[in-house]
Amino acid sequence: MKEINFYLIRHGETEWNKQNLMQGAKDSPLTEQGINGAKITGNYLSMVPFVAAYSSTQKRAMDTRDLIVAANHATTTSIPCATHCGLCEMNFGIWEGQEVSYLKSLPEFQPYLTDLARFDSQVNQGEHYLDVYARMRQALFDIIATHDSGNILIVSHGTALRLLIHVISGGDWTQHRDEILRPKLLNTSISLLNYRQSYPNQIGQFTLQQYNQVIHLT
Repeated sequence: MKEINFYLIRHGETEWNKQNLMQGAKDSPLTEQGINGAKITGNYLSMVPFVAAYSSTQKRAMDTRDLIVAANHATTTSIPCATHCGLCEMNFGIWEGQEVSYLKSLPEFQPYLTDLARFDSQVNQGEHYLDVYARMRQALFDIIATHDSGNILIVSHGTALRLLIHVISGGDWTQHRDEILRPKLLNTSISLLNYRQSYPNQIGQFTLQQYNQVIHLT
């Protein structure tokens, strides 16, 4: 039997977040607020005994993970840290680094926002939502294969995490951007996903216990 609690956290605020620039495969450093948010999150989770901490291979996520882990006092042993490329943010192609306000004025940007079934990733030479979900799901199951129980920290990204959480909880991928069904994940928000597997050759069950919690930041 396996039972794992995943603490899914979006990275801290970055310079591109602050400037409202489209940020996916490209990176920008954490702002002072982003660093503080990661430290506050670390303090809030300081007594959670994590058995491992994962992040994407992108620096903004790795830095956030390391700041959270540095504040942990729940165990006398160091928390093993690792990266997984499957946890990276969606690649937005030629939209990367452009002002979101400008992109919203483009007709070809609208399917990405509101009509996801019609979104064609060839338009922006980036990734499709289904490809992002497939690699995020695979990353999660790679981690599950390595652990039988315990609390696991995962620091990833807004679009990728929002999609993963919505679909793996039973939602339709075309509705994961619906602000009522699944509000946008805030920087250093905490979502708690439980995984329980009763038999070795059986895919277990995911239960979303908490989504986009930011009470620790107020």
